[in-house]
Amino acid sequence: MLEKNYIPKLLFPEFKWKWASLQCTESLNDPVILLGVLFRMRKLENQGLKYSSPEFANEMQELSNDVKDSIGINLADRTGDRNLIRNSGQYWRAVGLLEDGDRTGLIKLTDFGRRVADRDISQTEFAAITIQTFKLPNIKIQSTDECRNWLHSGIILYPLRLILTISKKLNGQGISFITTEELIKVVIPLSSNPNVTIDDYVNFILWYRAKEITLIGWPDCCSGANDKRIAREYLLFLSNYGYLLKQEGGNRLDEHYHYNDLLDSEIAGILEQKTSDQSLIQAVSKIRENEIVAEIEKKRVEYNTKNRPNQAKFRKEVLSAYGRCIITNVTMPEVLEAAHIKPFKYHGEDTVANGFAMRIDIHILFDSGHLRISDTGGIDLSTRARMDYGATIPPCIVLPGFTNRDFLKWRWNNYNGV
Repeated sequence: MLEKNYIPKLLFPEFKWKWASLQCTESLNDPVILLGVLFRMRKLENQGLKYSSPEFANEMQELSNDVKDSIGINLADRTGDRNLIRNSGQYWRAVGLLEDGDRTGLIKLTDFGRRVADRDISQTEFAAITIQTFKLPNIKIQSTDECRNWLHSGIILYPLRLILTISKKLNGQGISFITTEELIKVVIPLSSNPNVTIDDYVNFILWYRAKEITLIGWPDCCSGANDKRIAREYLLFLSNYGYLLKQEGGNRLDEHYHYNDLLDSEIAGILEQKTSDQSLIQAVSKIRENEIVAEIEKKRVEYNTKNRPNQAKFRKEVLSAYGRCIITNVTMPEVLEAAHIKPFKYHGEDTVANGFAMRIDIHILFDSGHLRISDTGGIDLSTRARMDYGATIPPCIVLPGFTNRDFLKWRWNNYNGV
């Protein structure tokens, strides 16, 4: 156990956590952008097109138009020779979605990326696997010399796992959150010492928060212009995928990221599962051996359904308009729920035009991305859902005239569940 007067000593200069890109754009971390761009790459991949092509530029323009009311990122300006992937492609390479080291400029996904893009790997599975396997040093986002310095110093970190482990420990002590400032000023400097324990991280966070230590003499591991923003990407990732709950502060450093206690047992399962040098495809098989992801999807859908503003009024109006499950025709109100087509998080409205009446299990499939409905009523199931539901769910349905087809198209093109 380290004492309060301990001061971390960097084992090599320029020790810092890198997330994905020196050109920091936090909105790229949102699943609708990170995976929405991937879905559109997949459409073009087999056509021999480049990221600099007009076709890719058109896809980025469409995505920008789709998210301008909710995320507000302009991808349309990041096309041509100065395209998005040339400047920020590390975001997708770092999490194993794009081929590393390809200099042809051709749109080319990894096998893992294709399976995510084809919805064969759910968004929740993608996030859980990334938490388990993303590590530093990482040749995809760090130079060879940087990686060599890390390895020679005996430092290997799984940053997302570490943050979740610290957050879980804090939560167990009645402290539900970690701040961006604490990550930058306490956690990252301490992580330069391979022998620091989880209790040490927690103690120093609490001492710093209580002003029992000053951190005078501690190394600054975020001295560059964008270093603090890049370090914050780790918290944003965990927040975007529901493991931490973000509470805005006066500024970025003061943001509180609360541990999602709803998923405590599932987080424990993710953290307990051993990480090795297995491939991402192997990690998919491993994580499917238990029910962690299924429970996360179920709990998040149930929580969102019960805790959305105006949910009771929305449910009443949607069930009145439909009278039965849009997929199964079940009419018992006890097992019916109202599902948003365009999610509330992305400015989806609480109207009948943006809703479906769905049986509870169908709602879970829909909101977790295992069941998709096109703007013409076509039904698409994930591989896992097809195994259990393929014989009972029709290949297409008749959509009511009041259903907003634009919302369905938005969801089909950009969204893959909780």
